[in-house]
Amino acid sequence: MEYETIKVEYSNNIATITLNLPEKLNSLSIKMMRELTQALDEIEQGGKARVVVLTGAGRSFCAGADLEDLQKTMNLKPSGVEPSLKSWFLLIRRIKNVELPIIAAVNGHALGGGFALAIACDIRIAAEDVKTGAVFVQRGASSADMGVSWILPRIVGAAWAAELMFTGDIIDAATAERIGLFNHVVPREQLMEAAQEMAAKLAAGPPLALKFTKRALNRSVWEGLQGQLEYESATQSLVFLSDDFHEGVNSFFEKRTPEFRGH
Repeated sequence: MEYETIKVEYSNNIATITLNLPEKLNSLSIKMMRELTQALDEIEQGGKARVVVLTGAGRSFCAGADLEDLQKTMNLKPSGVEPSLKSWFLLIRRIKNVELPIIAAVNGHALGGGFALAIACDIRIAAEDVKTGAVFVQRGASSADMGVSWILPRIVGAAWAAELMFTGDIIDAATAERIGLFNHVVPREQLMEAAQEMAAKLAAGPPLALKFTKRALNRSVWEGLQGQLEYESATQSLVFLSDDFHEGVNSFFEKRTPEFRGH
């Protein structure tokens, strides 16, 4: 299948998905999220891969949501906001439900939606110059978005999750590795080699055993994610209708510090 926003390549039982809008730092649009979901369906149903690697073309893994796309969501009637947001949540659910290991090869920036995308993967290998963070709150949105409120505490613990989600701080790769967010950090030029090496190691393993291992991990660690995604969708749709969110997005385009007023 041909895609407009991503590339899918197969080699040695490994499917590599590349977010492919480098001129926009691979910002997540509704179209990209739908294509990612379609690609995961294609990979799982096609039977040509035992492992998936997810990365970004150019300077960034994913710099976050496509704010032009979000502005369209902001202009919807209240009844249309929550259905529009569900594409975000369906993607995260699909990543967790794919019964193949998914490795994020994180380069450049993984911010906001890109952060959520990375932490939804099973294993994260990052370049040493990566900057990452749940920056939603800096734009006046809730950091409880795209499953982050469920997934992040289960990776780094409640205290670190609270700090990252409340502040929206951007942390470097060394800090992310220290708190358990990244499995491994490598020099930038070795990123894809390291990710492919890990993928090859998993691809050489027993497919059925890996399938049931991931299913068991999902039951053990991620059971309840669906309900949390629905809760996040409902609450984030309310935030998207707020003046503060409009201010957060407008201030980004106007390159100024936002002034939040709590309504």
